[in-house]
This record gives sequence, structure tokens and C-alpha cells, in this order.
Amino acid sequence: MLRNLTRLREVSRGQPRLRNLDRWEHLVENGDVSGLHRVMTGLDVDSVEMREVSPMRGLLSQSERSEVLGLAS
Repeated sequence: MLRNLTRLREVSRGQPRLRNLDRWEHLVENGDVSGLHRVMTGLDVDSVEMREVSPMRGLLSQSERSEVLGLAS
């Protein structure tokens, strides 16, 4: 996730994206699992904006992602 955050910083410009990258980094570095869960599942504007620069992209293969989504439904 930290490697993805570095990559995202290279291509992201403006607010709220840069601020949200800082917030992701804080959540990841502090191991804030409940905070990560809230952001990944929240339907509020803040959570949606955070997911626009999510460091979770690419952590699972498409088949793994499909399997997890199948289990969740």
C-alpha cells in the first residue's frame, strides 16, 4: 500500500486528492484497521473521495477480487 501511495503521489494533483493521500498514509502507517474499514466501506462523501486515490488498487488479482466480492454478497 505504501508503494502504491508513492506512485499515486507522482500522478495526483490538487485537493482533496493530495490531502487524502496523506490521510491514507497515516491510516496505513498506524495500522488503523477500523479507519481503513470505514473509508473502504463508507458511503459518505469523504469516504468516496478517499477511494478516488485508494492505495488498494492492484493488491488482488482480478480473480481474487471477484472471489472476495462473491463471498461478500
